[in-house]
Amino acid sequence: MNWLYQKWWKWLCVALLVYVSIGGLIVPLGPGITEVTPITFQTNQVANFTIKGYHTHFDQKDMQVWLKNGAKYFCADTFYLQPDNSIAARFGFNPSTTFDKRSFDVVINNATDGTVALRDAVTLLTDTTTPTTGTLIGSAECTPEVNVNKTAGLIFPYREILHESIRNTFFHVPMWFVMTMLAFTSLIASILYLAKGDMKWDIISHQAIVVALVFGICGLLTGMLWANYTWGRPWVNDPKLNGAAVGVMIYFAYLVLRGSITDEIKRARIAAVYNVFGLVIFMLFIYIIPRLTDSLHPGNGGNPAFSKYDLDSSLRMFFYPASIGWILLGFWIMSLLVRIQFVRQKLAA
Repeated sequence: MNWLYQKWWKWLCVALLVYVSIGGLIVPLGPGITEVTPITFQTNQVANFTIKGYHTHFDQKDMQVWLKNGAKYFCADTFYLQPDNSIAARFGFNPSTTFDKRSFDVVINNATDGTVALRDAVTLLTDTTTPTTGTLIGSAECTPEVNVNKTAGLIFPYREILHESIRNTFFHVPMWFVMTMLAFTSLIASILYLAKGDMKWDIISHQAIVVALVFGICGLLTGMLWANYTWGRPWVNDPKLNGAAVGVMIYFAYLVLRGSITDEIKRARIAAVYNVFGLVIFMLFIYIIPRLTDSLHPGNGGNPAFSKYDLDSSLRMFFYPASIGWILLGFWIMSLLVRIQFVRQKLAA
């Protein structure tokens, strides 16, 4: 148990969390399109859209504004910067050309921001289910020019819906990493207790679950804040969210079970056996079932997570240190509780 007394990993924990807490909150968010109004238009009518951006530079002279439909791009015939720094863009339509689909992405490009887009931002209204036709008056199909973002420096990517809440990636996700790591630590300690009968392993197993529950509750709370911002409610009937709640309750039941048994040896043995099955159920509800069903939560039901869409090189600079730092903090807290219990055990002997 000498690792409990090592200081280097504790200093590493502090350094990583300070780095993430400061750097992860002050790095600016990249440019993006936040809103396009109106969200529908019709053929045979001039369509005027107001496009609002975030951290954008719509005052550039080399600006280009398009509607993207499938593989086709259509240029705005006119656009101008408004007093509130939004863009007013005009497109005209008449029936003649077949579009790939009814929804259109709005795309803007300039040398400072690069290319920013809002997917499925506007929809072409039609009364039939047949392929929609229409062509742009004075706004012919064009070839996009993609500019590389040259002046932004270190920025976090702008993601639709998430916006500034993308920084919660450094807090919410590592909470569950910590809980999972501590749950596995508790399982190993339980197995060692069953094999050797040494009470120190029961102490480690117990304290690992106590700390795991703290981080699990933090994971639920940060997840509820994120859900309220992105989905409009702090809790939705989703397999991942329900599974997370079940996973936390499994280990609350572990603590209740321990508290209901007075005999020390019997308590340690029954808790160790429960812990083996508890982790299996925890993994089932947290990581397996959500992947087999439809889910709003990234990483489940075909919804990707930790992919190119979610993380880029700038986010990884803080996400990986955050994960390591929070895991080390979890083990640090656990080590303190274990040492306290060891002292109490010696004093009682």
